[in-house]
Amino acid sequence: MFTSHEDEQSGHGGNYPPAQLTHAHILAEGGGDSPRKVARITTFADRYAEWRLRASARFHRLDLAPDLARDIGSRRWLRGVATLIGLSVVALASWPGFSPVEAAPAMRMDDRVRDEFRSQMIMPLALGADSGRRMGATLAVSELARAPERPTLDLVATLTQGDGFDRMLQRAGVSRDEASAIAALIGEAIPVDDIHPGTQVDITLGRRPGPDLPRPVDALSFRARFDLELAVERRGGRLALDPRPIQVDTTPLRIRGRVGDSLYRSARASGAPPSAVQQFLRTIGQEMNVESDIAADDEFDLIVDYRRAATGEVEVGDLIYAAIIRNDRPKKQLMRFGRDGKFFDAAGAGAQQDGLIAPVPGPITSRFGMRRHPILGYRRMHSGLDFRASSGTPIYAATDGTVNYAGRNGGYGNYVRIRHAGNLATGYAHMSRIAVRNGESVRRGQVIGYVGTTGLSTGPHLHYEMYRGGQKIDPASVRFVTRAQLSGADLANFRQQLVRLQQVEPGAALVDLQPQKPANAQPVREIDRIEHRERIG
Repeated sequence: MFTSHEDEQSGHGGNYPPAQLTHAHILAEGGGDSPRKVARITTFADRYAEWRLRASARFHRLDLAPDLARDIGSRRWLRGVATLIGLSVVALASWPGFSPVEAAPAMRMDDRVRDEFRSQMIMPLALGADSGRRMGATLAVSELARAPERPTLDLVATLTQGDGFDRMLQRAGVSRDEASAIAALIGEAIPVDDIHPGTQVDITLGRRPGPDLPRPVDALSFRARFDLELAVERRGGRLALDPRPIQVDTTPLRIRGRVGDSLYRSARASGAPPSAVQQFLRTIGQEMNVESDIAADDEFDLIVDYRRAATGEVEVGDLIYAAIIRNDRPKKQLMRFGRDGKFFDAAGAGAQQDGLIAPVPGPITSRFGMRRHPILGYRRMHSGLDFRASSGTPIYAATDGTVNYAGRNGGYGNYVRIRHAGNLATGYAHMSRIAVRNGESVRRGQVIGYVGTTGLSTGPHLHYEMYRGGQKIDPASVRFVTRAQLSGADLANFRQQLVRLQQVEPGAALVDLQPQKPANAQPVREIDRIEHRERIG
């Protein structure tokens, strides 16, 4: 924006607006459109100024950066968008990286310091010098007939799945005869087959008795059981077994606390192991709804098998007691009892289990009731549930029972019928293959066949029926429940065990054990003999 000085000198300067000149007006000559004639240019600065003016005029005529707020969608606007995108790409391409920059060393490193560092490395020793440079052999150097070996060699061997104890020792470098002898010694204390895979064995091999002979075993030790460590030592030239029993505390771990906002988080915060909390939720969930039947002010009470070794290891077992306490009274109590490890409530009744399970893991595509038959084309009664599943999917027995029909059955195709308690029966149709025989007893969840499309079927699926007194009923309306009941001596033993468990103090198993001292440790000082006189007499 420019204003005329002469207009300001006259009295009319305030009546006229200031002159507005564009870049083109500045470059143009007077009022014409042709470029301004430039005087003869003699210096480099004049040539550069003239070139800059011409380049500026040319770029102005290209109109590469128009106002994007005007003429949206026109060719001129699109050209401006292209310019914006191009400049953005260039900016992103020149974006600086974030790779770490190596800092300057904390101290000055010259040749003398660098040689000192190199002399302390392991590499110079391998190259035959203490300065990092290889030294040539002189006449004073004589070649060794045999490289010296270490007098002893310490190894750690791991027993793998399906491996033998003697074969593991042979892979570690023990001779066949000595490996068999050690395995026989171990077998005197514990069956070798009972050693769990993954057990690590510390082995110390001695000096070779001769060239190309295997090293003898000087010592060997490993954790054979949670309460037993076995060691084999060479005494007087012969191997001897040294069993080392480990003190183990078997006090069950009892955790009790308030449920709060989350039963799981509250139990974990109280010190319960994750596996025990998961078992507790599954067990209680079979008897009550964990989400709606348990309040925040209720208390949880769980007891798990728990073993602690004096060496510091802990072994968490199965859940043996689960209870929900409300107003200081048990709302639900369950305890594991018997060889099968089933849970029973305080009255000796087994934990509730749903006897009816889905015969296949698939969605229901057709329910019980009248429908138009997809093959016959007319409406008739659909007397069961159709489950969608791919061909070959296993079919499971809905609950315990006895097979009273297994074979081909008209439009049902391959068909199995199972008779259950309570005058109930279930039927499974359109199987591709039958996996049970007529008269066979089956358990809940046992595979009885495989999904197919035999008989009147338009595709692979399972037609599932249920009968009461021989009459077809809607399978979705029946829910089986099975519950065992203790009696007699079993009930008395169950109640005695329940009383013993309820006497366990919460958190008693979390108290640290005293470190175990070696059984053969003898005091050597007189003051020690006084303090440990119970071990001497």
